[in-house]
Amino acid sequence: MSWVYAFWEMKAVVKAGRGKRRYLLFHLTVEGGFKPEAEEVRKAVYEAYRRFFGLTGLSQAELAWIGYMENLGFGILRCSHRAVSSLRAALAITGRLNGRKARICTVRVSGTRKALKEVLSQVKSS
Repeated sequence: MSWVYAFWEMKAVVKAGRGKRRYLLFHLTVEGGFKPEAEEVRKAVYEAYRRFFGLTGLSQAELAWIGYMENLGFGILRCSHRAVSSLRAALAITGRLNGRKARICTVRVSGTRKALKEVLSQVKSS
């Protein structure tokens, strides 16, 4: 067995062990037209998921913050394909953000960021 063969074999194992990922596009509306900063939204989402499913559930979900557009109120999260429904539930129970009523709605779930960015570009143009 050559080194090159071992390298490619090892790389395939690493990718297979990573798991399937899903990207979730969400929309945030806050009472009074308030536009919170991205960091506040990120903390609220992580905290809601942790309260609802605990630290073990949070680690199994492999939740990752991709980005948030403050001016439009849209954001993208990444999670494990097994945790999509759990993440949707955690977003739905997020009722307050900085003492104001807030609602986070799931717009779309996709396997790639590119598909969600196309949806965002349509939203921007309209």
